[in-house]
Amino acid sequence: MRLADAIPLRLTLEKRELYEAQAAAAELPLSTFLRNRLERDDLLLDEVQMLRRAMERLADRAPGAASGTAHGADMTAVWLEMLLTLRQLGGAKSGLAQKELERQGFELWSGEK
Repeated sequence: MRLADAIPLRLTLEKRELYEAQAAAAELPLSTFLRNRLERDDLLLDEVQMLRRAMERLADRAPGAASGTAHGADMTAVWLEMLLTLRQLGGAKSGLAQKELERQGFELWSGEK
């Protein structure tokens, strides 16, 4: 893969130290680590957009979802769980999204309902 010219990038000292430590742990040069991270973020954003479109299609087809019936409430729980789960993809412990939803009084979504 041929790379384009280098792009100057300014970071806070704290972020630079963090990224350098992460790159060292991955045994990669800092530039390679940052390039890989940007590419992974691009893929993640694409996947999130696909999930969003799929959820919108499901919500449009859901009977009674627009009128605020119980099914519409289920969709809200699905959206919240997805949002919290996506926010934790950066390495947080699994299950925290569900525990947070329970703490806030939401009934957890299950595909088996």
